Amino acid sequence: MRLSIRDSGRYLIEFDRLEVQGRKAVSGCGLVFSLKGSSPGTERNVDIIDVQLGLFQSKDSSFIVPSIPFADSLRQTSQYSNGNENFHFEVALTLEQINAIEEIRQDGDLKLVVTLKALLSSSSGLERSYERSEVVVPRDVWLKALRSSGFCRTVLYEIPFPASDVDTEGLLTKARGFIETGHYKDAVMQCRHIIESIEELRGDKDEAKDANRKAHGSSRKDMTSIERLLSLREQLKNVCQLGGHGREAFTRSQALSVLGMTMALVSEPTVGTSVILVEADADRGEV
Repeated sequence: MRLSIRDSGRYLIEFDRLEVQGRKAVSGCGLVFSLKGSSPGTERNVDIIDVQLGLFQSKDSSFIVPSIPFADSLRQTSQYSNGNENFHFEVALTLEQINAIEEIRQDGDLKLVVTLKALLSSSSGLERSYERSEVVVPRDVWLKALRSSGFCRTVLYEIPFPASDVDTEGLLTKARGFIETGHYKDAVMQCRHIIESIEELRGDKDEAKDANRKAHGSSRKDMTSIERLLSLREQLKNVCQLGGHGREAFTRSQALSVLGMTMALVSEPTVGTSVILVEADADRGEV
């Protein structure tokens, strides 16, 4: 990455790194984008004011955040070189914005186009500086920032669990983690393990199979609501079977849908489980 602030073609500050960190925000997810670089020194004093960072998709240049103001209102340059220049830009993104970014990123690195605008004031008057550069934020760095921002912290989703040797909460956490890192088939397979644990706890595996056969026969109109939900659970388990067998892949949105349906069924006492509170990821559309 190469970004700079220039005065009449002369470099005032050169940036060669973009770092991203997460911060808690009252609403949404707080992120801090930091430009790291140095100043070679200038012949005259220049005031750098109104610095704005812009974030755009690298694919089609549609904007994510068109303008994030510099945390400091003023930065002055002089003839003396400064070995370290750090410009911090703080922004709170909504969950919808983060979800949109994640749909674009999928399981890879985050690729951005970054713009840097600044207004310069010196003895010769006012001048504008503008540059843009492509930036790649490594996946691990981005995920760490999201976790620190609170994006992966979740609202309470009531899923009643009885005391059991089966760690259903742990399976849900694993499934969510696999989705975050792009292992969609593994996430779907975790959902199958969850459904199988429900069958074991309830002892209604055969009833679910019978209900599913009934749903595809002539007597489906006479099925009760519980039978229909049991059939739905059995069909979802069949979908999850592809997570462990076959060559067919799952997309991120499909894995999210399977996880959402699994959590919904788990939370329904007539076909799920009963009585504890668990955290489930509602930030990315799983519910």
